[in-house]
Amino acid sequence: MENTYTEKDIVDYYDQTEVHYKAAWKLDEVKAMHYGFWDKNIKTFAEALLRMNDEMMQVAGIEAGMTVLDAGCGVGGSVIHLAKRLEVEATGITLSGKQVGSAMKNAAEENLIGSTHFLEMNACKTTFPDDSFDVVWGLESFIHIEDKQSLFAEAYRILKPGGCLVVGDYFMKEGKVSDNQYKRLMKWLNRWAIGDIISTSAYIQKAEAAGLKNEVDRNVTNNIRKSSWRMFYGSLYLSVISFFYRLYNPRVRSYADNHWKAMWHQYIALRKELWTYRIQRYRKVN
Repeated sequence: MENTYTEKDIVDYYDQTEVHYKAAWKLDEVKAMHYGFWDKNIKTFAEALLRMNDEMMQVAGIEAGMTVLDAGCGVGGSVIHLAKRLEVEATGITLSGKQVGSAMKNAAEENLIGSTHFLEMNACKTTFPDDSFDVVWGLESFIHIEDKQSLFAEAYRILKPGGCLVVGDYFMKEGKVSDNQYKRLMKWLNRWAIGDIISTSAYIQKAEAAGLKNEVDRNVTNNIRKSSWRMFYGSLYLSVISFFYRLYNPRVRSYADNHWKAMWHQYIALRKELWTYRIQRYRKVN
């Protein structure tokens, strides 16, 4: 089931499944499409989603006055959070023109038009000048980019000297992965328009080859387990909805129709310890 996904495929995934994110992720309220971060102080999923932004901010060392690029901003949740909390100048880019429109609307509702900017752009081929940003931010967006070398090279180019790349994402387990284990992962990832997943060590090696030195590699898998289970539980409900929807709408699009299967398989793969979730920081080395 391994595939290569185009920009259009990725946009189609998010456009087709937006209704699911609105229902289960409270997209209109929290503006987030990721696993979130749970600890003993977090009581709700909405709190966990916002907390992930704070964890990433802390790891990146973001301070007021910095310039931040969210490379894969979705509907603008992290950009808005950063602009509100730290008064940074934050820019978000996404492949989806629809998401750009939603992000701009969300920022306007928070009176953040002047300090936030949203553009339709590929993170591997941006039009920003060299040395533009203090921080490049990737929260569950870089996983869609198979050409990691191009991604890291572009991040290096647009980061200011001493700037950092902060990543929150999922990684394949270290060591040998059997064919059956890999197929299990692909049953999840391919239905989220993700064609590739690599280990932490391979990821770090590729980033450092581009001049981005790894400074933090924090395993936070235990902090996303509740969200993984929540998706699994939700997949049972969504499978029934999808079945009846398909009866009345036989032309339902693939990502929307199979979203519940991805939600099921990500949990099974996590239970089998086939992947981990990590927050990382990389520093631009001059």
